[in-house]
Amino acid sequence: LSTDLVKQCLVNFLDLEPIVEEQKEVPAVGPRPPVLCPGCPHRASFYAVKQAMQKKKAVFCGDIGCYTLGNAKPLEMTDTCLCMGAGITMAQGLQIVQPDQVPFAFVGDSTFFASGLTGIANAVYNETPLILMVLDNSTTAMTGHQPHPGIGRTLMGHQHKPMDIPKVLEAMGVEFVERCNPFDQEKMIDTVARAVDYGGVAAIICEAPCIFLHKGDPPHYITDECINCRRCINETGCPALVQGEEQVTIDPSLCNGCTLCASVCPVNAIKEGEDQHD
Repeated sequence: LSTDLVKQCLVNFLDLEPIVEEQKEVPAVGPRPPVLCPGCPHRASFYAVKQAMQKKKAVFCGDIGCYTLGNAKPLEMTDTCLCMGAGITMAQGLQIVQPDQVPFAFVGDSTFFASGLTGIANAVYNETPLILMVLDNSTTAMTGHQPHPGIGRTLMGHQHKPMDIPKVLEAMGVEFVERCNPFDQEKMIDTVARAVDYGGVAAIICEAPCIFLHKGDPPHYITDECINCRRCINETGCPALVQGEEQVTIDPSLCNGCTLCASVCPVNAIKEGEDQHD
């Protein structure tokens, strides 16, 4: 529905005089594809899985949410996307027909409660090995930040004890359940590797808040040690990273200080905090 269409419907329904507006020339705007926000924890989760699976065959089953944008370059971590909760069930089907590939299922914390539980129960009951990645950013980010059972607050504002995702998984029979901060890349990569070796239903809960809940730390800056390899840009795709004339720069108005680019830089040229030379 466009604004003009809604306006015309109201005019017709209320039997009003047609609205005649002066047509103004709209300036051309360059294309802007959807992208994960700077500092989004989902980017770090995807990147860690990608690094852990570099030498192994894997299929990455996505879902509906902000993390659907994991399909875009340079991450390219979403092979399937159908509907809420389908990533978990599609991963099971693909594991049966392609047993040589490690099946990953990505699901957000909101969708986990909305439509992920039945697929998880099916995987546990049928002993189907898969890696469940719960991208827990403490909200329903894509559609307006509605509360869900894992937050501890109802739509009417009532506070109560939140449902704990790891405890729910353990109650359903998942024995490999681990929490990780996706920005701790070393731990994330190690945990993914151990989950793959586990061989059953393994769950990793990637816990870091949406940037709209937590604006993050001061922006990073890039020192003169930058060798302009562009690895930070080419591998993370963060919008805050900008290619300058001689080296990569960081837009302080976009950077949320998430540390992912600093962990990627091969020469340690990205520092935490604002550049004191400006």
